[in-house]
Amino acid sequence: MNDILDLPAERDLPPEAGHAMRARILGSVRPRPARTARLRAAVAGVVLLAVASGVAAVVWQRPDRSPVQVLAMGAGELSPTLRDAAERCLWWNSPQRQTRQNPSERPVPVSLADLAVAIERGDRALVLFMNDVGYATCDVEWAGTARESGGGATEPWPHGEWLPGPVQRLLLTSTESDGGDVTVSGRVSRRVHRLVLDHGDGHTTAARLSEGAFGLMTSDAKLKAGNAPGLVSYDANGTEIDRRPLFQAEDQLERCYAGPDGKRIYGKPTSGCRPAEKWRG
Repeated sequence: MNDILDLPAERDLPPEAGHAMRARILGSVRPRPARTARLRAAVAGVVLLAVASGVAAVVWQRPDRSPVQVLAMGAGELSPTLRDAAERCLWWNSPQRQTRQNPSERPVPVSLADLAVAIERGDRALVLFMNDVGYATCDVEWAGTARESGGGATEPWPHGEWLPGPVQRLLLTSTESDGGDVTVSGRVSRRVHRLVLDHGDGHTTAARLSEGAFGLMTSDAKLKAGNAPGLVSYDANGTEIDRRPLFQAEDQLERCYAGPDGKRIYGKPTSGCRPAEKWRG
């Protein structure tokens, strides 16, 4: 039986709680680089997304820690609640709802048929839509109820099918400013046959992979940034091929990645860039 990822519902917080959450997030998220993905949807003003290098980071709070996880790798596997979450994400990212800093930007056209990953655990859910144009992704809480809340991001692929190595992280959410439990989604190259989150304390959480997409959600992990948790990729032979810090934006990685023409397209401007890898290539 497959696990299935469903979107959580919106939640209205008291004004003082929302202000406190915002202050805590602003105090813990580093300034973003000049070229970044942008916040595409924020619901009820209770979630702040800080985006860097195609990575959206959200800090949220939740009262429950259900051990049950549901997973879907396509629209045909959605539970009723996950379908509600997916449809909510599509609405949040629709042209009618999006507010853009740059009016020339266009929304990424995604539909339910583009659903790549959906994860649900208790009142939390994550959905990721991907196609050849770009992606849309959402973190939702208490989906389908009066307390529904969440946020999302959508962006055209900045460099098409080319990834910063084997893995490109698209969404990262955490329950605390320096860790706690996390939800992560993104895309991988064909070289990646296994992807895990190394907690840095001897524990790991395996990601689910499906046709170039991945998603993972921890439960009671108590992650700490000081333990240097990271995403670790393995090839078909079980050999580690990549390891990168979970809480570090791709543009802040010390290594860089170059496209087929040899020009740097990801990472800091350093010498000896590694080759970018092809998504589904």
